[in-house]
Amino acid sequence: MASLKQWVKKTVAKWVDPNKEERMVYLVGIMHEGLRTQKEAFSVSRAFQGLNYDEDDVAIAAERLYRAILTRGWEDERLTQQERKVARWVARSLEIPPARVSEINLEFAQQFFASALAEAMEDGVLDEDEEARLAEIAVSVGMSTAQFVNRFFLANGEGFLRGIFLAAVEDNHLSEEEWNHLLTTAEKLGLARDRVLAAISPQAQQFVEHVLADAKSDGRLSKQEEDTFAWLFSKLQLPAGFKQYVEGELHLLRTLTAIDEGRLPQVGCPSGVAIRAGEIVHLHEHATWRQLRMLTSGPRQDDHQGTITLTDNRLIFSSQTKSHSVNYRKIVTYRGGQDWFEVQTEGKPVSTFFFPDKSPVRYPIFETALGRANQMIVAKIRGSGPSRHIPRDVRQRVWQRYGGRCAECQATDYLEFDHIIPVAKGGSNSDNNVQMLCRRCNLKKSDLI
Repeated sequence: MASLKQWVKKTVAKWVDPNKEERMVYLVGIMHEGLRTQKEAFSVSRAFQGLNYDEDDVAIAAERLYRAILTRGWEDERLTQQERKVARWVARSLEIPPARVSEINLEFAQQFFASALAEAMEDGVLDEDEEARLAEIAVSVGMSTAQFVNRFFLANGEGFLRGIFLAAVEDNHLSEEEWNHLLTTAEKLGLARDRVLAAISPQAQQFVEHVLADAKSDGRLSKQEEDTFAWLFSKLQLPAGFKQYVEGELHLLRTLTAIDEGRLPQVGCPSGVAIRAGEIVHLHEHATWRQLRMLTSGPRQDDHQGTITLTDNRLIFSSQTKSHSVNYRKIVTYRGGQDWFEVQTEGKPVSTFFFPDKSPVRYPIFETALGRANQMIVAKIRGSGPSRHIPRDVRQRVWQRYGGRCAECQATDYLEFDHIIPVAKGGSNSDNNVQMLCRRCNLKKSDLI
């Protein structure tokens, strides 16, 4: 029982010992004086031989003194060869276990390595002096810069690379020179190319999404934009799913560009539709024709379910209840959207056609086929008014304002620049009238306009 009481007393004293700090200062003072006066002859075990001091307290005091020596050595954020030699001698004299010495040395080195990286991140350039400084810090714990980064500072190194990448694409452009600089910096840090690509993957995807939104802003894909995406695909290791999504968007843009240039798609002649000899079919889909009839009792709407066929000179609606054919040359007004369009011939009521789903290419096909047949006699309701093209500097500011996210749902994919007040209704291309919307929210908005 007596031994138990002694153990409890000793243990509780360690928990609530009001004199411990005073004792630590005293022990550190003895060790420091011994090192100063005895130098190589000093040994912590001999210094406290025969004295009644707790071994744990002596070990803690030894570590505290060693940390103080290192703190003084790192005052200029460098540890010279002579200072490393002194530190090794102090650690041996204080009889700190080698494994523990390594842990303390790494703790100090990581702290100053992080500080050096942070300074380099300020301008995104790792110059020769900064590179030498990192190497010197790594050498203090017997490593190369590459070994240090890969073992202890991978996260910081990757963050550094992300910072360089974001700085490079801040103007929504990534040049060959900027890309090579990024890879060179990574090489200096000892990071392999695959690791670099993995590190910047989230930022790279957001950048490509930005470039894609810019390309979609005018509904066309230029040769320069094609080359840009080909270059980005060759340099950036984009996830397969994301790359497939981007390629799908580019395919759509190519189709819209071809339609805008008058190169319409061609489909085979559909069965059950009377196609004339030499007539070219550009589109054939299910649709509902809403026919407006003016009766003596007043206007009446009739809906007919069937198919609509667009050829190079006619619009053909085929149904079991009613069929209809309109020569493009007889159309005087027209307008439409992604799942509907309406036409009017001279002296006739408006005919509206509805489709079961939305498509960004359906109405442009109709509009272009109509224009090719006879542009001179068609009044384009949709095409009048100011340009929908949003200047590049406006797109850049809008992207920054919304942080590359949809203004409604915060989505980061399928992003589009949208006019808050449509151009057709007098909206401008100013910053205040342009927002970021994902395609889903943009379609919801169009349903309400």
